[in-house]
Amino acid sequence: MRRLLIIAIVALAGAPAALAQQPGPMQPPAPPTIKRIPLHPEVPPPPLAPEEIIQRFTVNEASYKDAFAKFGYLQTIEVEERGTGGAPSGDYTVKAAVYLKPDGERYERILSRSNSTLQYLHLSGQDLEVLASMPLFPLAGDAVAKYKFEYRGTEKLDELMTYVFRVEPKTIETGQPLFSGLIWVDNEDLAIVKSYGQFLTGLPKTDTSLPFSFFETYRENTEGKYWFPTYIRSDDVVTKSDVDIPIRLIIRSTDFHLGQPALPAKSGSD
Repeated sequence: MRRLLIIAIVALAGAPAALAQQPGPMQPPAPPTIKRIPLHPEVPPPPLAPEEIIQRFTVNEASYKDAFAKFGYLQTIEVEERGTGGAPSGDYTVKAAVYLKPDGERYERILSRSNSTLQYLHLSGQDLEVLASMPLFPLAGDAVAKYKFEYRGTEKLDELMTYVFRVEPKTIETGQPLFSGLIWVDNEDLAIVKSYGQFLTGLPKTDTSLPFSFFETYRENTEGKYWFPTYIRSDDVVTKSDVDIPIRLIIRSTDFHLGQPALPAKSGSD
């Protein structure tokens, strides 16, 4: 009995040490660090207030629009259908001279038309008139009151550093084309040097065969002081027998000149 009692006392004396050696409950792992990407990230403000940039480029737009009306130029309109791999499978090209007469009005004279190899798209004279009437300076002067602007930050565009703005009409005015899209504004001249978007009219699509909706427009500096649109491109599709045919429109404007130079001789039928 005495021996059993000693063993029990020794066992009880060693119990705390044994219990102390048992691992306790494990600590929960630290929660992971979650970095949320905002849907609308904050954009650092530009050196100039966005409102001042808008005010200055719209004044410049009005100046360019007035000057543009006094210039003649050569224009090439090309439409391409594209097949496998994106290679052109058919095209049609029209070259024209845009010029001023002594009455100050601007006219257009067709210089040449290529033989159309388009298989799915057929352009009419009305189609060409629609392209020629596309607004080139929709944000000039007082027109800015029709729009709301959202500053989107800066972006390098070739050799230029630009401010990028999202542009939307405040309201849609039936029959009046209003621009909706993005514009790139040169940070030195405060001039629009590129735009990408569409024109909203509030009207259903007309019977014109033109399928083009979104236009990408680049501008070049003319005579060292005017930023004129010189390259317009639009990519879309025409659907025939449930097959989508990629098509591309390219409009180039070159050889800007003041006054009334002699017109080149026509090389094709009007």
